[in-house]
Amino acid sequence: MRRFGVAFGAAVISALVLSGCFTVGRNFVSTPVKRIEKGVTTKADVKKEFGEPFRTGLDDGYESWTYVYNRWTPFTQTRSKDLYIVFNKDGTVRSYTFNSNLD
Repeated sequence: MRRFGVAFGAAVISALVLSGCFTVGRNFVSTPVKRIEKGVTTKADVKKEFGEPFRTGLDDGYESWTYVYNRWTPFTQTRSKDLYIVFNKDGTVRSYTFNSNLD
């Protein structure tokens, strides 16, 4: 009985991988990235443009927000973009990085 369960589970996972796609995060508009200014743009500005972050954390004691969009399909190149922002103690942008392979 256990052997059937393992085989069935493997078949289901294989079918999902071959027939579908997987997405992590939420696709976000990247145009406003050009308007981010270190020491000027605030958390409220960022949230207004990009919404709630996918993940929050600390980077050397400074608050950080990450926006992520990754989409995998079996027969196409992975589509991804990410925006990583670190904030000063006063709530303005300290630094940021943006990477994307989308047009």
